[in-house]
Amino acid sequence: MTGVRHYALLFLAAVLALPGTAAARESGSAPPPDLSDPPLVLPALRNAAASRGIRMDGFDPIGANGRLGVGDSVTALFTVYNGGRFRQWIAEMRVVEPTGAERRKVDDAVLYTQTGRVMHFSSGVAALRLRILGPIPDSAGDAVEGVACPEQGVRVTTHDALLRLGAEGMCRAVEKLVSRGKDAQLGFSTAPYAAKDIADAKRAGSSSGFTGEDETAFAQGLEALNEFTTNAENLPGVMGIAGQGIDWPSIWRMIREMNFAIWSSFDWKSLRHSNLPMGGVSLPVYHLPFRLYIFGSNVSQGGWFITAPRSPLIACGGVVGVWLQSIKHPENRMVMRLISAHRGGGN
Repeated sequence: MTGVRHYALLFLAAVLALPGTAAARESGSAPPPDLSDPPLVLPALRNAAASRGIRMDGFDPIGANGRLGVGDSVTALFTVYNGGRFRQWIAEMRVVEPTGAERRKVDDAVLYTQTGRVMHFSSGVAALRLRILGPIPDSAGDAVEGVACPEQGVRVTTHDALLRLGAEGMCRAVEKLVSRGKDAQLGFSTAPYAAKDIADAKRAGSSSGFTGEDETAFAQGLEALNEFTTNAENLPGVMGIAGQGIDWPSIWRMIREMNFAIWSSFDWKSLRHSNLPMGGVSLPVYHLPFRLYIFGSNVSQGGWFITAPRSPLIACGGVVGVWLQSIKHPENRMVMRLISAHRGGGN
């Protein structure tokens, strides 16, 4: 599936665009983390989260659908591995009552498809309080008291309707194509396409069997991932955390190039789904691998873990995990996994 560079999803220092033809897939991908295993949280970090009111006590029952409500919260564990050592952070996204000024920060999203369609995404606004605790190194061991645990926070606004779209539908649409041995040529942009590009895309879409419903699901998935990543990027210090799983070019090359070209290639053919225990039920979760490129060099591999954005998973748009791993130094890896999600009582 080939995309365009006009529409990109920035996630934790990585631009995740629809895969481009210039980005070839390499073999030898590392296995993704197993999120079905109970997470190991360092005692000092768990104690700091509890003392500051950040919930880590599992998941409320997964609802059918629902809305984003004040008090809803999701908690994620970040773990960075460097060789045989690791460090951890706890991050929380909590929905708070928006102010009058925040309520006015609503911009409808418009997306143009390469097949000539125009999609409008209207949205209300919600306010999020983002907090992150850490890092705590593994050298802290079982210690609880006397271990410093810094806290940072910020308040942001988000388009709640976009988070409710989720990216699971996008994964299902691609899974259907892959099962048929098809490869749709499809692009999205924030600006209209030329007539020739539209004609070419319509022919390619028709031959692949990619329907209008599939196209809509794909566009919704892009919007949902874009909204989640925008929120995640606002976590203080999160760029540095994610960067531990990336082989950054030398400063001299970045100065010489004067164009910080960064993109990624989704490996649609390796898309897989499994069932993950969460909220007392077994949820279908997709793992979508990708490779990250900087100046044409493959600097990281990783993947998304995506499920349906059903309450109380709406605040994260159904994203329950992500990982990044260095290509040159595979011992360097970052893993984010959701460890708690709760409703605030209003929905």
